Amino acid sequence: MVMSLVLVASACGGGLDSAELEALREEVASLEATTAAPTTTAALATTTAVPTTTAAPTTTTALATTTAAQTTTAAPTTTATPTTTTSTNCVRLTDFQDPTWIIVNDGVMGGRSQAQGVIEDGVLTWTGTIVTTGGGFSSIRGPVDGEFAGATSLTLRIRNDGRRYELLVDDAFDERARVTHYNPIETIGGVWQEISVPLTEMEARVFGNPVTAAPFVPGLATQVGVILADGLDGEFQFEIDWIDACS
Repeated sequence: MVMSLVLVASACGGGLDSAELEALREEVASLEATTAAPTTTAALATTTAVPTTTAAPTTTTALATTTAAQTTTAAPTTTATPTTTTSTNCVRLTDFQDPTWIIVNDGVMGGRSQAQGVIEDGVLTWTGTIVTTGGGFSSIRGPVDGEFAGATSLTLRIRNDGRRYELLVDDAFDERARVTHYNPIETIGGVWQEISVPLTEMEARVFGNPVTAAPFVPGLATQVGVILADGLDGEFQFEIDWIDACS
């Protein structure tokens, strides 16, 4: 089955309330000042905007995003056969059987980056184009509720183009101001890999600015996601088979 991400106008909130949208606008406004120096990366051999179709008939289901006013149903993307293994001392957070993830782009503050995604056979394929003028980021995010308890790292089975992506997580520690924690995702472009990303020694940021904050509390996690804000214009592609929380 194929499930396609829905593009929702930022003016109507994209599933986020006004306070969250304002926080995202402020975060994006300061993003360029805190983005690591860009690195040159090689693109995948194929980065076409419209994925190739598969033979099997499909039914599309919508997810939410915050960057455009129309629903776009992308054609299925051909991917390697996903694995279903779970590592020892790990709990499966998601294998993308349900459309609970959203796309948040810099359109929340007037940026022009674009992104779309499909979930096919349990693999989320997130593609788009980063435009650094006026913004410069795209992200995918999903809700969590207690599944991180006791975890010290996340293991992701992914394939991407080798650009500098980051894991992002939020928690609800002491009802404090919105703090998001980041760690880089180190990959080799073009091949499926199982990557472990620690949930310790993460960089805390508020509205994109590094801050001194209490460490991330896995048991109070509310959101997990991936963001691309590497300071480079151009196309990107990122696929996720599954995500495990590991202790």
